[in-house]
Amino acid sequence: MWKKVIRQETVQHTILRSGLRLMHQQSWYQNKERKVLLELSEQLQHVMQLHLETENLVIGVPGFGKEVTLLEVDESTFVPHHKIEQVVESAEGYFIKLKVIKTI
Repeated sequence: MWKKVIRQETVQHTILRSGLRLMHQQSWYQNKERKVLLELSEQLQHVMQLHLETENLVIGVPGFGKEVTLLEVDESTFVPHHKIEQVVESAEGYFIKLKVIKTI
């Protein structure tokens, strides 16, 4: 699914970065219960939304050190267990393609 990026911001947040990196490691999330993963996803989403002060969906991309790039998309429904598959820049702006992370 393609989503248009409304806003982008880079923040310094070690715990957020570490949590996002864990969610991208298949060996880590494969052995976890869906309920635990959903709770962690919701907590990470809440922290990202606080940084951007929005109710929209915010996608976090872990960077170097304690850096996290936050991408706000025009979507108010929380979409757990997704990762960015592709980022495209066009004349209309940035778009991201999300891919479902299979947790079970």
